[in-house]
Amino acid sequence: MITIRCETGDDVQVDTDTLIGAKLTRLNLHRALLDGQILREADLSDTDLRSAWLEGTNFERANLTRVSLAAASASHASFVGADLREAMMRSGGFEKADFTGANLRDAKVGGAVFVGAILDGADLRCEGLEKAKLEGARADSRTLWPEGFEPERHGVLVHR
Repeated sequence: MITIRCETGDDVQVDTDTLIGAKLTRLNLHRALLDGQILREADLSDTDLRSAWLEGTNFERANLTRVSLAAASASHASFVGADLREAMMRSGGFEKADFTGANLRDAKVGGAVFVGAILDGADLRCEGLEKAKLEGARADSRTLWPEGFEPERHGVLVHR
């Protein structure tokens, strides 16, 4: 049994020995304290992680479809190969996070901060990317953009 602490006081107990590969769907983890945790390959689909503390957290290959990461603090987190389709990421802080190969198709990212993030090979055909902060983010020729989006105009460093 693992207890996930939340600043709301509504701690959540999950019946698992590890968060790696854990099934954590549809949970209310609003303001959860998960800095530095390893949630690699976990299923967090439809989970509420609004205003959660996720700095340095490992979400590699995790299922984060339709998750709410609004106003979450996830700098230096790893989302390598993660599925973030239809995620709510507005106003989230993802500074220097790694989104290599991540799928953000139809995610809502307006107001999110991706300063210095790694976006190599990510599918960024999402909503509100033109309103996100992308200065110093890195992308490559495999990165997918919304139609008409010019990454360099938004401060993205595209290496080919």
